[in-house]
Amino acid sequence: SLGKINSATKHKYALQVLDGYKSVKTALEAIDLDYLKGLELYLRQRGNKDNSIATRFAIFKAIYNKAVKEGKVAVKQNPFTLFQVGSLWAKTRKRAIDKDDIQRLIDLEIADGHTTEYRRLAKDLFLFSYFTAGMNFGDIARLRYKDIVKGRVSYSRHKTQKLLSFQLVPNALQILERYGTAGHGEDYIFPILNRHEHTTPQQIFNRLHKVLRKVNRELKVLGEMIGLEMPLTTYVARHTYATVLKRSGVSVALISESLGHSDLSTTQIYLDSFENSQIDAAMAHLL
Repeated sequence: SLGKINSATKHKYALQVLDGYKSVKTALEAIDLDYLKGLELYLRQRGNKDNSIATRFAIFKAIYNKAVKEGKVAVKQNPFTLFQVGSLWAKTRKRAIDKDDIQRLIDLEIADGHTTEYRRLAKDLFLFSYFTAGMNFGDIARLRYKDIVKGRVSYSRHKTQKLLSFQLVPNALQILERYGTAGHGEDYIFPILNRHEHTTPQQIFNRLHKVLRKVNRELKVLGEMIGLEMPLTTYVARHTYATVLKRSGVSVALISESLGHSDLSTTQIYLDSFENSQIDAAMAHLL
């Protein structure tokens, strides 16, 4: 009802998981360490991977702690202090490419064909994200003409409502020019959402989900065309922006601020503690 469709979907799925584990409703007071261990085993037996399990537990933990905070459940021992949800997360390969890869994508010519429209859009969205401090797909889709004033973009992150503002670099401005700069202030810039057709949170969510799937499909093809071994997605642009800045000596605190993160720990997920090249250089001193 608040329009947080993505969050609501995750919560509904978490509830389905709990119902599948224990068909009879379990009171929150009855949740203990054995229950949580059993839930983890149940999910593993279903074939869920580490990070999928961790996501379900993170949501369940948030719900449980909210109930405790609001006095809806009285417990002597919070089982989540004994069951470490953080240990469930598995490290994933960092999703960042190099500046040379970015240049190859910029230089890539897209031949005319039946997929031209989405392929060109996918390329523009990826590069626009990279050149706008890692702006994510949802925020780019929601960007309106009124958000751009004298070459400066100001917008609120949909996920956190944090206000971000910065001067657009020439590469970002060139991409905007391809989509016109004379639209109505309330109109969306990129051809993803239509303010007259997509009016409810559910309609916007459905449209974004549909377009993102097509864009990522085309990005995968573009990545193969420039010789990438890893799949290219919109999220890679955000990771690449953060990683390139770190390699250039920019502080993690400043990178975190520009990404719109609420704390540094979230930013660290985007970044390696040390680059492999730095470790290689350090190892050279051993002999």
